[in-house]
Amino acid sequence: MADEEPVDQKKYLEELCKPKCVKPLLEYKACVKRIEGDESGHKHCTGQYFDYWHCIDKCVAPKLFEKLK
Repeated sequence: MADEEPVDQKKYLEELCKPKCVKPLLEYKACVKRIEGDESGHKHCTGQYFDYWHCIDKCVAPKLFEKLK
């Protein structure tokens, strides 16, 4: 059992939380589609991207720290 590769619980929990963060994901995808043709490079979707990952992190954190105790 000691020879087994440890499993990254954070990645597993992130996958479980993604369905709970559909709204921020859709907002991010809509932004990406909106700026698709921007040749200037001034438009970006950083805010929507971080909103999506904030939602996932907020869902993951309590479960992850519970497993670390």
